[in-house]
Amino acid sequence: MSTFKTDIDQVRKLAWTLSLASAKSKLDVPGEYIWAFPKNVGMDEVRARSRSIFSSGNSIKDPTVINFVQGLNLSRHLLNPWVVNEFQDAFPTWVKQGTLYNLKNFDLFKYVGFSAGTQESFLNYYLVNNAKRFRVFRGDYWWHMDIWTKIGLEWAYIEDDDIRPNDVCICSCPFALLGDVHPQFNWLIEECNRIGVKLLVDFIYLPNSMNCVDLDLSADCIDEITFSFSKTFPVQCAKIAVRMRKTKPQDPMQMSNDENICNRLSAGLGIDIIGQFPIDYQAHKYRDKQLHWCNKLGLKATKVVHFGLGDDYTDYGRSDTAAWCSPFNEQQNRYNLGMLYENENLLKKLRLY
Repeated sequence: MSTFKTDIDQVRKLAWTLSLASAKSKLDVPGEYIWAFPKNVGMDEVRARSRSIFSSGNSIKDPTVINFVQGLNLSRHLLNPWVVNEFQDAFPTWVKQGTLYNLKNFDLFKYVGFSAGTQESFLNYYLVNNAKRFRVFRGDYWWHMDIWTKIGLEWAYIEDDDIRPNDVCICSCPFALLGDVHPQFNWLIEECNRIGVKLLVDFIYLPNSMNCVDLDLSADCIDEITFSFSKTFPVQCAKIAVRMRKTKPQDPMQMSNDENICNRLSAGLGIDIIGQFPIDYQAHKYRDKQLHWCNKLGLKATKVVHFGLGDDYTDYGRSDTAAWCSPFNEQQNRYNLGMLYENENLLKKLRLY
């Protein structure tokens, strides 16, 4: 971070502008989450929203994808009893068509399961491994640590203790905090293999990554991989995700798949999207915009196209115990630039582009 000097004043100006525009319904691309809407244009509401403008990990709300989705007749998928199977069959081929990453031995993961968001996959992973100690690197998805703490599961950061035989590990790739492969990721694979510990690799940001993931999936420790549409396309609340395993799982999620009672609307939407857009659509489309905004704001462009790294613009008036969303959220220096891409026309009119 030493070679980048973040323009905090400009960052705060943009955050305030977008928050106020959200409250006044003036954004170029609407459709934020309900929790993200300011209820009114009062200072407290706008300020609270402004401090989380850049904090989300979610996808760029691409207008072309939104227009495509809005034109679909999703109800037709309710009449297709095999729509989930069709989505599961089509998904691996779609992943293999990506041009900006390399997954060796991807075909070892023969068991493909529809997941209601990656959270369903994670919850089932927690359930099956509930007697083990869960391990993650600092800066990974805060939801893991929050849930483990709330339901009383044992866990520890990988940095704080050795990997031990009763552990089970999770790591995002690219890593959530860095927008790049974690510098100790290869070591983690080797250590898990050596000790006989399982490792779930979460490819949540893989579709939006650029030439940073070159991974051999044949390692015995890697028995499960996950993917999510919520960080790739503006369909976050449709809860479309996929779990892939080398061996068939025996858990509630797999039972739902075996009974053919998964969400047909979401699976059908997934089929429609992968039939229209390549997996690396956003990575190719938004790289130049990422570089523009990182140069303008003094951020380091990451290998994930909607992220930049910089100084924490939210630290004023905030204590260490008031991290956004969760006390385990350590991603305050990671900027999601999506709202800047989405609202280019508005920001040009206001001479903020």
